[in-house]
Amino acid sequence: MGLSIEEQETHVNFSRGDERAEVYASDTTMITKLDKLVRMEGTEWRLERLSKIKDEVVGKTYSCPVSFISFRSKRVSRDYTDEQREAMANRMRMMHSSNSN
Repeated sequence: MGLSIEEQETHVNFSRGDERAEVYASDTTMITKLDKLVRMEGTEWRLERLSKIKDEVVGKTYSCPVSFISFRSKRVSRDYTDEQREAMANRMRMMHSSNSN
């Protein structure tokens, strides 16, 4: 996409009575994350619209249930032992290998 970092943004919009929220993103990192959610099996995320300048996609609008939107009250920091990290890495390897079959 051709937008500078300063131009890339994400907007979340919903009203109190809405069942679905709209999320507009022109931030390439956020688009990658949201595209993955849309492609997941059984997902409730939907790609609603593409925003283009000429023929280039510069943003996407997604929707999801309002209940998917949450706000954190603080940052969470986790300290893992080397053994815990290795166990997590092994679980991820097993998950990825089973998904690629």
